[in-house]
Amino acid sequence: MGILVFVTLATNLRFWYVYQTSVHSKELMEIPEAEVAIVPGAAVYGKTPSPILMDRLACGLDLYNTGRVKKILLSGDNGKSDYNELRPMLEFMLNHKVKPEDIFVDHAGFRTLDTLIRAKEVFLVKKAIFVSQSFFLPRAIYLGRELELELYGYECNLRTYKKEMYYGFREYPARILAWWDIQWDTPPKYLGKPYPIEGSGVSTWKGSIPISSHK
Repeated sequence: MGILVFVTLATNLRFWYVYQTSVHSKELMEIPEAEVAIVPGAAVYGKTPSPILMDRLACGLDLYNTGRVKKILLSGDNGKSDYNELRPMLEFMLNHKVKPEDIFVDHAGFRTLDTLIRAKEVFLVKKAIFVSQSFFLPRAIYLGRELELELYGYECNLRTYKKEMYYGFREYPARILAWWDIQWDTPPKYLGKPYPIEGSGVSTWKGSIPISSHK
């Protein structure tokens, strides 16, 4: 029991240090410009994004509209036929006039590790802004640093969330798992051929919105 407590504390101190020495902010203009905003998925209710996901989408849109990024990478869970986080995410961006060619969709972002490995290895991202709530960001920033991604954090806490305390406590074991994944080079569930972020992302939409529906 004592060893477990020590490992938990040591791991979380490491994450805290990495996060404190990283570039992150809740202020849009304090974050350096980057190639792309990575917007990770979260729960959806039918076609409606959860409050956490809605805030991530709104912040990703702000980064794009202010020119902090030129592309948006939407990464989420589309592993079941009856559950698709990406469809409402993509529709949000299209409904807010983001150019279709600037939106890339990663249907295999089952967890943060998968999202970041695939951003680097599939979409060939080198410099990105990760858009998430402050209680999730330390883990993402840690993984990005270990994966040698130049990753900045945009804190998108736009409201108080019902399960905020629960999410905070859940991060303790999640960070231990992230540390373990890095030590053992855990691969993503799926990888795939490179699809550079510089071009048009429209052909990545398959499975969320038919390509023909948005020219």
